[in-house]
Amino acid sequence: MIYAYIRVSTAEQSGSSQEFEIKNWAHKQGEEITQWVSESVSGTIDPKKRKLGKLLRKMKPNDLLVCTEISRLGRSMLMIMAILDQCATRELRIHTIKDNFDLNNNINSKIIAFAFALAAEIERNLISQKL
Repeated sequence: MIYAYIRVSTAEQSGSSQEFEIKNWAHKQGEEITQWVSESVSGTIDPKKRKLGKLLRKMKPNDLLVCTEISRLGRSMLMIMAILDQCATRELRIHTIKDNFDLNNNINSKIIAFAFALAAEIERNLISQKL
């Protein structure tokens, strides 16, 4: 099963660009998205309280979760790393399009995930400072 996950921070934002990127990726890969999940919620909210948490609980080993970038999963490094650890432990696959990141249970994947998660947290902090 291939799941697409779209998250925007506020109801005023649109997930249409994320949807376009995921559809384009699926077309290029010759894949079909089984289910789309989208929500308007801050990435700082605990994933268990979001549709993302429900989706991750539903997924089975070897299912694939596709999102545009790792920051869609969350905005704190520790939160993202916890999500990725949960997925690796349960043998759930994750692919992020912009980052071209594939979650594998190896050290290289963990190092790359750490870098992307840290970048997402820094970006969130910069956005907060601008407000």
